[in-house]
Amino acid sequence: MRREARWAAAVIVAFTIGALCAGSYARLATPYYSAVASLIASMHPWRVVDVRVVRDDSTHGTVMSLTGEVRVHRTDTQAAALIVGHVQVGEIVETPIVFWTLLLMWPAAAAQERVRRIAWGIPVFLVLEAATTPCQLVYSMARASALLAGESDPFTAWERWSNLLEAGGRFVLETTAALVTVAAARPREVRA
Repeated sequence: MRREARWAAAVIVAFTIGALCAGSYARLATPYYSAVASLIASMHPWRVVDVRVVRDDSTHGTVMSLTGEVRVHRTDTQAAALIVGHVQVGEIVETPIVFWTLLLMWPAAAAQERVRRIAWGIPVFLVLEAATTPCQLVYSMARASALLAGESDPFTAWERWSNLLEAGGRFVLETTAALVTVAAARPREVRA
């Protein structure tokens, strides 16, 4: 099969899987996203109460929802704000679809090279996942903190990152991560 036809078939299969399995993947990844969001929250006066995949009637779709508490100070016993953040499951499934399709379809000289790519790809993918969905889920907690601190119209770094991801940055990040992984997994020449 010609390389172009292989790429076309891979893209069709990947997007079909993404469309059919987005909700299932989001549910499967929920504990990871919850752990990363909780880790981020532990560095701020925030607390993640719940992360779950729910049906969203306003968009007629499925979203991952984060419910969190925001305190003015970390030591406060009562939350000053309760927030709910959402990310559509279509955005969530984009990361594994783009990253793994590029990584696995990139031409390799031998099977060992593909195995090295997968070995390099797993940690890169986990970092990539941590830099995307959980950050989009927690940005409203940062906004609430800024509002509680007295800022009238805050535009936090978390919100900037989330906006960048939504405006095409996620695809650029996924593609770059896959290409860096391909380059890192290339066999090294041994010089005598």
